[in-house]
Amino acid sequence: MTTYTAQFIEINQTLQHHLSRRARQLERIQAQLAFANRLCSAYPDQATVWQPLIIEAGRVVQAGVDGNRDLDAVIAQAEAVLQPIGDVAKSYALLCISHAHIDMNWMWGWPETVAVVNDTFETMLTLLDEFPGFIFTQDQASTYAIAEQYNPALFAHIQQRVREGRWEVTASQWVEGDKNMASGESLSRHLLYTRRYVQEKFGLAPEDVQVDFEPDTFGHPATLPTILARGGVKYYYHCRGSHGPHLYWWIGPDGSRLLAFNDVQWYMPLAPNLVVTPVVADPIVEFAQTTGLKQMPMLYGVGDHGGGPTRADLRRLIEMDAWPVFPKFTFSTLHNFFRTAEAALAAGTAHIPEISGERNRVFTGCYTSPPLRPVPRHPARLRRA
Repeated sequence: MTTYTAQFIEINQTLQHHLSRRARQLERIQAQLAFANRLCSAYPDQATVWQPLIIEAGRVVQAGVDGNRDLDAVIAQAEAVLQPIGDVAKSYALLCISHAHIDMNWMWGWPETVAVVNDTFETMLTLLDEFPGFIFTQDQASTYAIAEQYNPALFAHIQQRVREGRWEVTASQWVEGDKNMASGESLSRHLLYTRRYVQEKFGLAPEDVQVDFEPDTFGHPATLPTILARGGVKYYYHCRGSHGPHLYWWIGPDGSRLLAFNDVQWYMPLAPNLVVTPVVADPIVEFAQTTGLKQMPMLYGVGDHGGGPTRADLRRLIEMDAWPVFPKFTFSTLHNFFRTAEAALAAGTAHIPEISGERNRVFTGCYTSPPLRPVPRHPARLRRA
């Protein structure tokens, strides 16, 4: 490598670093200005006071950028202008619930599934060591059975983290199976065998695992609340199927009910363009206005073929939590969200509709029509991002 080439590479890398840093700094203040503006619609009585502050802070940033001033100082000055809005902003919280969506043997073989589970769980245990506040959530008893059979030392480490409350088990089903074509007996057996396994391996009784986590299930029959409720399930999470309310009571034919969450912004592993950036805070004000809840779950983590959250994801969440005019970002569990919502509903501080019937309006013909192209295979690996 010539001296010129080495120097050019160094200069280019330096400029890229500064450009990236400036973009990140401007993204920080832009996100806070946008969130403050959203709060004006939720607090119209404060809008006449807050809107001039938002304009003033924006002008501070404009002048700083135009004058080529130090951006850290400019942003600190703008945040100081916005400070009266900060306490209200921090009354909102994103409950950050990590997960690794693992499709079981979908267009790949069993050895690859085993590798995906092993690599994903190894990575999550590493991140649990590196980030003291981090909590990981995983469903599907079948994934735990894979770890137990093929990597007993890994499985023992998971058991330890479950006991510590750092690893949330949301496995009330053996797999994220189909709900429409499977018989009621099959769905009941999923509950029976999974309950038995989870209690034997983790010491978790049915009342400890009250979630049916179904981010990728294509349809949800009307009888499901009855079947699940009789198996000890109280909460239901889904993305696919139905438009409409994001939090609701789902009523079965016999009057059984589930507290159901239809993800506001879709579970990130199923929406690859949605990553951990400030945009994840966009829906929370509207969600609070609709439900009365200022705590909203945010599912994150690489998925479809395992992976889970990355170091970049975790650092980003910690960074955004420190922004003074932005919601809190709290590492949490799915059970915590549902139990918090349930308590607010019981106290009358939250309000959601009751819905009965199937929740199915997605992918017409999906049971009879094959995919148009094969899905690329990309084995999971230890993520160092």
